[in-house]
Amino acid sequence: MYHACETQIRGLTSIRRERVLPRPGRILVSPGDRVEATQVVARTDLPGDFRILPVARRLGVSASKMEEYLQVDLGDTVQQGTVIARLGGFARRSIESPIDGVVTAKGEGRILIEAQPTPFELHAHIPGIVLEVDDSGRVVIQARGALIQGAWGSNGESVGVLKVMTDGPHSPLESRSIDPSCHGAILIGGVTLEQRVLERAEDIEARGLITGGLITELIPLVEQLPFPILVTDGIGEIPMADPIFDLLSENEGEEASIAGHVEPRWRRRRPEVIIPKPDQDPRGSEEGGDGRLVVGTRVRIIRAPYRGCIGEIVGLPTRARRIETGARVHCAEVDIGQDVPVSVPLVNLDVLRYHSVKHPQHA
Repeated sequence: MYHACETQIRGLTSIRRERVLPRPGRILVSPGDRVEATQVVARTDLPGDFRILPVARRLGVSASKMEEYLQVDLGDTVQQGTVIARLGGFARRSIESPIDGVVTAKGEGRILIEAQPTPFELHAHIPGIVLEVDDSGRVVIQARGALIQGAWGSNGESVGVLKVMTDGPHSPLESRSIDPSCHGAILIGGVTLEQRVLERAEDIEARGLITGGLITELIPLVEQLPFPILVTDGIGEIPMADPIFDLLSENEGEEASIAGHVEPRWRRRRPEVIIPKPDQDPRGSEEGGDGRLVVGTRVRIIRAPYRGCIGEIVGLPTRARRIETGARVHCAEVDIGQDVPVSVPLVNLDVLRYHSVKHPQHA
């Protein structure tokens, strides 16, 4: 039995997310607390930069004589350019601090300067109820709402209002349509983006972008943007899947939480957008099936020549078939709306778990 990757597209579900500090710190909430998406739930200090200065070697003196030339002592605060040590006389030399920081150690002819720690705040990211906390810096939050998982993402997390920028999943987002009304919004387009679109979205201070596909050439530029991007269907000239575009369109104007984190496909965390609906009762959990492919499974094809097509498995031949590359692989017969089903290698299928509130017949 082959188990494929699953993509969750749910109009209303129960969602649990772990928020974890990068290092132990202070938890600011308790189990049972209600939190908002932008609320700080934990804080910590991240270690600052540091420099080890070989003072004795640079001055040309023995390690035992370094103390005679030091201009600072343990615990002293220094600024970039502060003179740390000075050698007078004919061979005049001086050593300056390369960073702002504090002298925290010295010995064996060297001193250590550490920059001040950087405060770090962990936000809830989604509105909901705190279920668990622990001393390691972990907070578990449960929310209710719509969930859409993507194929690829970038640039962390953000919260903004959804704004549909195209008239359909096959239409590209054009830079001329991005105006001041897009400030602070998560912009939704159908097909792949162009460089000018990314530049214009950054200029207008958008909170995020959601698109069906993204051409490979734009990945380096995307990774430098100050907001997250969610690619729903894959890298390349791929339109957004109809169910995803429909669900996003139904929720236009709603505040959403977008996360562009990329992790290996076999891990649970995927790039995603969550649309909170705290006043509605979820119809189920985001926990999907186990990825098994059986007749009747709704799937999305993730490789050419049918990449991006959505259909239903109508047959699972027991014998492997020879494909164009010459390899023999197990395939599924998939109905994608053509006259006859197409044969697709099992490894090229993504299980699509789609549950709509407005159109339950598609569940």
